Amino acid sequence: MDPLKIAAVALVIIGAIINYGAGLIVKKMNLAQKMEVKEAGVFTPEELEKYKMTKAIARVKMVGLVALLPGVLLVFIAFR
Repeated sequence: MDPLKIAAVALVIIGAIINYGAGLIVKKMNLAQKMEVKEAGVFTPEELEKYKMTKAIARVKMVGLVALLPGVLLVFIAFR
């Protein structure tokens, strides 16, 4: 198999794993507690924790998208 195809498939798989496992990654690495919230006074403590968790998951999913997008572009190039 062509190295370009291998790289494309690997990037797609890595990006998909990051996206689908974002909740688990956030919980394992305690990323929700590391989130800074400027509007902390607006939320109740329960809402603040939920907001931090959602914000951390969104950031991890963006990293997954950054890994997935080049893989998809390589798939279009390699498999034409």
